[in-house]
Amino acid sequence: MRFSRLFLWAMLVGAAWLFRVFYHAWPGPWIFACVVALPPVLFLLSLPSMLGLRLQLEGPGRVVRGTDADYTIRFSNARLLPVRSVMVQLELLNRYTEKQTHESYRLHNLESARIMLPLPTEECGVIRCRVIRCEVYDPLGIFVIKRRFDAELSCAVLPEAQKAQVDLDAALDAFRVLKPKPGGGFAEEYDLRDYRPGDQLNSIHWKLSSKTDKLIVKEALTPENCDVFLVLEQPGTHDEGLAVLRWLSAELFLREEPHIIAADSLYPAGDESEADAALVSLLSHPMRPPCSFDRRRARCVFRVCGSEVLVE
Repeated sequence: MRFSRLFLWAMLVGAAWLFRVFYHAWPGPWIFACVVALPPVLFLLSLPSMLGLRLQLEGPGRVVRGTDADYTIRFSNARLLPVRSVMVQLELLNRYTEKQTHESYRLHNLESARIMLPLPTEECGVIRCRVIRCEVYDPLGIFVIKRRFDAELSCAVLPEAQKAQVDLDAALDAFRVLKPKPGGGFAEEYDLRDYRPGDQLNSIHWKLSSKTDKLIVKEALTPENCDVFLVLEQPGTHDEGLAVLRWLSAELFLREEPHIIAADSLYPAGDESEADAALVSLLSHPMRPPCSFDRRRARCVFRVCGSEVLVE
């Protein structure tokens, strides 16, 4: 397009020169001078607007896979003359799948404008969008200035929770190990044993002791292995493992069970925001093998292999 306009200008200059040669009256030189000088003059007048153009990328921070989502290219220009046209080339990179695409757009008459573009949400991952090229054109489209913008945005495409066939309550109770609480005191779980010298009087079970010939005390118990681990072994062909991992995490929060997500690193999850932050960190790079952890403190380990959950 630019070269066609440049060729058209050259044709007009040639026609004006022929008109000057064969028409010796006073308009000839003036017409020739105007045709030659018009593009540079318009370029100089529009130069402040071309240099003052600002570009921003805006979009959501997190979306669910498969939902409709858009990001926005916003232009602003505080100068008097609007910018006639801009060519913008964008790079979209999914950091999890490492899929990269390039898209180009041509926009016209930019004084204060924006364009909304769809985000690819078919696959999980953190999508990075950045401007890799921007060309600003003068009013006639002949002269161009290449601008550099450090505009960038990231959007995490999270999986939708997918239920798995696993009995969470039974698994959590089956692997719990209790031990005497250091220093005694109150606890929801307790064991009954004979009185020992040094036991506190408030720990004696008086009702049960009255029925026997010896003192019985309630010994407070505390969990010896209290950590619950969610281990992402395999994400699955269509990221079913990520969807199951998110469902497991949400179900544990409903049971008021904080847990640790074990993937490329250990991510303690005390609430849903911390669990989503762990998923965002997982999706910020290609899948890596799960890291090791201290199994002695593990009350229960859920190993996610695609849509299947193994309990240890």
